[in-house]
Amino acid sequence: MKKLTKNILFLSVILAIVTGCTGPRKPVTVCLVSTSDIHGRIFDEDCLTGQQREGSLAKFSTFLSRLRKENRNVVYLDAGDNLQGAVDVYQDVTAQFSRTSLPAEALNYLGCFATVLGNHDFSVGPTCYDRFLRNLKCPALGANVYYEKPGDYLAPYRIYEAQGVRIGVLGMSTQLSNLQQPNDRRELDVADIIESAKYWMPVLKGTKKVDVVVGLFHSGYDGGRNEDGVTENVVRKIVNEVPGFNVILYGHDHRARCLKTVDCNGDSVLMLNTGPFLTNAGLTTLTITGAGTDHPVIEAKGELVNITAEIPDKRFTKKLSGWYEDMKEYSDSIVGVLAAPLEADSVLWGRSTLMDLLHTVQMRFVGAEVSLASPGYSKSYFPAGPIRMKDMFSVYDSDNFMVSVMMKGSEIRKALEQSASQFYNTVKDGNGGMLKSRRRSMSSLVTAAGIRYEIDVTKPEGSRINIISMSDGQPFSDDKMYRTTINSYQYFGTTLSRTIGITPKEMRERLNGSSPADIRYYMITALALNRETGQEYRVPKATDWKLVPRDIVAGCLAKDTVSSNKSETNTFLNRTN
Repeated sequence: MKKLTKNILFLSVILAIVTGCTGPRKPVTVCLVSTSDIHGRIFDEDCLTGQQREGSLAKFSTFLSRLRKENRNVVYLDAGDNLQGAVDVYQDVTAQFSRTSLPAEALNYLGCFATVLGNHDFSVGPTCYDRFLRNLKCPALGANVYYEKPGDYLAPYRIYEAQGVRIGVLGMSTQLSNLQQPNDRRELDVADIIESAKYWMPVLKGTKKVDVVVGLFHSGYDGGRNEDGVTENVVRKIVNEVPGFNVILYGHDHRARCLKTVDCNGDSVLMLNTGPFLTNAGLTTLTITGAGTDHPVIEAKGELVNITAEIPDKRFTKKLSGWYEDMKEYSDSIVGVLAAPLEADSVLWGRSTLMDLLHTVQMRFVGAEVSLASPGYSKSYFPAGPIRMKDMFSVYDSDNFMVSVMMKGSEIRKALEQSASQFYNTVKDGNGGMLKSRRRSMSSLVTAAGIRYEIDVTKPEGSRINIISMSDGQPFSDDKMYRTTINSYQYFGTTLSRTIGITPKEMRERLNGSSPADIRYYMITALALNRETGQEYRVPKATDWKLVPRDIVAGCLAKDTVSSNKSETNTFLNRTN
């Protein structure tokens, strides 16, 4: 009897094991937590303003920690653009060489499973993004980023396994990244995302036998096609052309979105973009039934979770406190001493020292003959005396670098004509409204250095620019090619190309080189070198242009409200009377 009982128990155990192996598996739940376009918002306090940020990785850390306590399977994925956009990372890539990469350390602390490189990560140059990659514990995925063949630079995918479920994460970068660093890009290529997705999907579904495919893309939802045929935002197109994705987590276009749709096979796809600057975290809840079978049942629910009210994680802040203290000291440090104020209130009708500082830096790059620049300031007045590092982010508030290209004299003239048409009305006497609406973005204003020129406000649009000569008195010719410095936004964007009538491809063929650092860095260097020798910095006169006829211009300015600093208007009027 005892022997029979033992046999029955043995058979029961075997039956249970067999049944468990062959019977239907229980549903498995996995939480995908995502971020995108962090742009350096690591710490809760902005050292430039002293104010608390709406979103930060410090706040996200609190949210992520709580989620991990409440759920068994939590996977954190980031969709790129970590290395550019805030003082946190600017200090890290330009002035911090003794520590490991701050963005890498932050993602390591958070236990990031995978990230991708965004176009702004490529913009900082190979030295900086390679350092980030070396210090990162998780892979930065790049199925379409390689030298000669897929996978020879970045891992194309990473597989997460939990309770018999296999989730394949396929990572890619926008093709716009191909254009972000015209100098010193080695032979790295960023291939078409659609074609790369078609290549890798059978690998994941077939060879790797994953149950779920997650796309992790630094590419926006739709649009952004340039004259070269490069489309930077392709998520919608992927869904329409490449079946097999269950979830696509993406970024780049800075538009928060949580949308469920169907792919070209009629299968459900969840698309989620958190938007920029960590005001939201993405939460995707996956429920997988029948993992390991030919047809697992997958349910995906997504939501955007506002994390602005989260309390910053003290453990996160403590872990990175050394980086924060260095950054705080860096932000408060004195860069140089101004001999006279930096100002831009007069930028629309004559010389301004803020624009002269910008042009001075650009004219020193690669032996420039001409500089074309647009205002990059967010504050228009800085008093004489010490100027701090934090102020320099208001002197020039973008991370553009310098690009040297060859431009014909006629093209330089066209760029100035287009700018003048946007800011000045045609007037015949001093009673008219010369200046167009001040609400127009100042980023579309273009001024030049290296040449002497006039803008005649009595002439019709398209015939206002009179280029008198080069700054040294040599003749200026519409037919001659000039070594011209512009910024990277002008180089990569389509506005300047369309204005002067050349294609982006032709622009690249005219390339002389690009600066290894951003424009702000060279401004800082100019001020710092003077300070080291005990000298105040006086901005050299770089621009030589004016509005004419002077009597009509003076009459118009006396009636227009054109400046927050009325003394600048009065100074102009005194010079013309």
